[in-house]
Amino acid sequence: MAVPRKKELSSWDRSGISFFLTISILVLSLVAYVKFYDKSGEFDSTLMHGEGGIITLSLSLFRFACAYLVFHSAVFWMIRNPVPGNMAPLFRDDFEVRDYHSTGFERLVPFSSWTMLIFGFAMLWNGTVSFWVFFDGTPSETILHIGTAIFAAAFSSAVLTAVIVRYVILPSMMKHREDIQHMFLPHEQVMHNWSLIFLSCEFVFGTMHVRIPMIVLGLTYGAFYLIFAELWARYGGGYYVYEFIDPRPPEGPLYLVGLMLVCCASFIIGLFISFVRDSSVLAAIVLVGLLIVLSTRFSLPAKHESNST
Repeated sequence: MAVPRKKELSSWDRSGISFFLTISILVLSLVAYVKFYDKSGEFDSTLMHGEGGIITLSLSLFRFACAYLVFHSAVFWMIRNPVPGNMAPLFRDDFEVRDYHSTGFERLVPFSSWTMLIFGFAMLWNGTVSFWVFFDGTPSETILHIGTAIFAAAFSSAVLTAVIVRYVILPSMMKHREDIQHMFLPHEQVMHNWSLIFLSCEFVFGTMHVRIPMIVLGLTYGAFYLIFAELWARYGGGYYVYEFIDPRPPEGPLYLVGLMLVCCASFIIGLFISFVRDSSVLAAIVLVGLLIVLSTRFSLPAKHESNST
């Protein structure tokens, strides 16, 4: 259990600066994407969904299975689970970090839950298109574009979530002697590990490629989450899931811009893998394997000491 910590709030509230930067980056990223999205060439339906035979059916079933995994995790392991989730958010009004048990749809508020949801949406969209192709459908360029863009956003979000959980959140929780057992529950594994692994399979299959203009979508995705987080803190649960997304402290604007830039940087990983695969399939597979090994964790760290001991 985390020890409650009272934070100090500066007399100068930086929310105005934080909001201005967040909205500005959101607008500029959308404008940039609309202006340059068509510079990356046409999308290859055969590459993404096959020619309508057994490969197309296999891709469709794989993607639908991933989408169902997300649905099952969100509904049965989270929303309808009688055992509440554990978090230590920053409460907005009293500026205090303390333990909190989330229930129902509230468990979909964290960024890691968004990662799982966009992973499921990407697989559902592309799986539906593959199923359509299997029955002799011909997807339009717009449908193919949307599927690739959602995949790129999902992959970058999965990379960011896995890396932050393994190298930032878990070490921080261990440092404060917080219980980390719940971080390895089935739905947590889907959010932190399986999303990245199954999305990486698309790179191994050679069906998805991140395009250069999609890098700015990292800024868009990050900005949307920050706006949601602020609305949730003000009019929803009354708390920020993560301390560093509070826009009020002096360092708030820097942290928010930094988060959006990190989201953007995670897109570059997908872009790099796409470029490597164009030159060498084996090298891309090795690269994906290293990414998964270095980013995921399925068991408690060896040096972890349970609070019960």
